[in-house]
Amino acid sequence: MIYGKIWLHVKPSVGIPLFLSAVAISSFAVHVALTLNTTWVKRYHNGSAAANPVAAAAAAAAMAPPAAPK
Repeated sequence: MIYGKIWLHVKPSVGIPLFLSAVAISSFAVHVALTLNTTWVKRYHNGSAAANPVAAAAAAAAMAPPAAPK
């Protein structure tokens, strides 16, 4: 471990829960920031994401019957 000597100064019973709490809090903060500061996340969670017109055209072309040979 690169920082193995930290446990000489910080007890693992304090450091590990502190580290895991910091990871959980920062992850929650990132998710809240994404939800509050973007418009597409709210639409995605509500189920009203706009259809991609390029993908819709490609899907329609793929579903079309093959052209008859001349």
